[in-house]
Amino acid sequence: MATYKGTKGFTVQVLTSDPTSESTVGLLFFNSTDNEFKYVRPGGISAGTWASGGNLNQGRTLQANGAGTQTAGLVAGGETPPGAAGTQSEEYNGTAWSEGNDLPVGVIGNAGAGIQTAALSISGVNDSPPIGYRADTFHYNGTSWSEGGDTPGARQSGAACGLLTAALWHGGTGPGSPNTANVFQYNGTAWTEAGDLNTARTGHAASGIVTAALAFGGEDSPRALTEAYDGTSWTEVNDLNTGRVSLGGVGTQTSSLAFGGSPPNTVNTESWDGTSWTEVNNLATARRLIGGTGANSTAAQSCGGSPNTATTEEFTAPDVIIKTVTDS
Repeated sequence: MATYKGTKGFTVQVLTSDPTSESTVGLLFFNSTDNEFKYVRPGGISAGTWASGGNLNQGRTLQANGAGTQTAGLVAGGETPPGAAGTQSEEYNGTAWSEGNDLPVGVIGNAGAGIQTAALSISGVNDSPPIGYRADTFHYNGTSWSEGGDTPGARQSGAACGLLTAALWHGGTGPGSPNTANVFQYNGTAWTEAGDLNTARTGHAASGIVTAALAFGGEDSPRALTEAYDGTSWTEVNDLNTGRVSLGGVGTQTSSLAFGGSPPNTVNTESWDGTSWTEVNNLATARRLIGGTGANSTAAQSCGGSPNTATTEEFTAPDVIIKTVTDS
């Protein structure tokens, strides 16, 4: 007895545009706009790629500096040509950077945390009187910067994560002192001591929040070393595949991205899933002392870096990949 399937075959859904939902993985369909048969494959971090974004207005190095997301980012300070400590801050809207109000003091090696409308610039070193390491904490409200509570120690190239009212700042190096393992927590007003890193370091990257943070890479430690924080203490977890210093990092304790760094300057990018690091698609331009913003490892932004550059790249991991059916 003949069946519809036997005489007509399977029905294929006709769509006017490609689907974007993960629920469509495995679907074979006909795109009537493109006049092509297509199918949907899983996306995810392994399918993520870097693409050019709008350049910074001022090229600069931005070690451990940045706040916000891929489409609402903020950077401030950093080293600007010819080796000066910058005061400029810039906001990113996902397409272009616009200049905001300047920091009260030019700083290099300051750490950043928070979101675009409620951000922190933490410590650093300056090159104008009085020259030296700074203990300043500055608050950004989306329009202008104001003084917050000073850090317990002045240092540069520490790393920070969290929010303006709940931030974590750790590592770095100060005047005449070695790299430190010190960790401090900020409540929006003052800094208090928290559990030290297991290994002192500087030029590392950070991601997460005050009760679930990650520190990775850095100098004067195994450069691949990664530590996880539970709000009280740090635990060594799986290393980066490529150890490096002056790298960029964004995301959460279970979904982070590490990119760039040295030596030598690298394009290498790795994704953290809460357990281990996996190599994913590389940056287009090798850089160290690189800034970055992003809520997780599937939507991030990198900017600036050394040699002094205004380059911005955006990392996006799609939920699905659409493939065209061919007869080859």
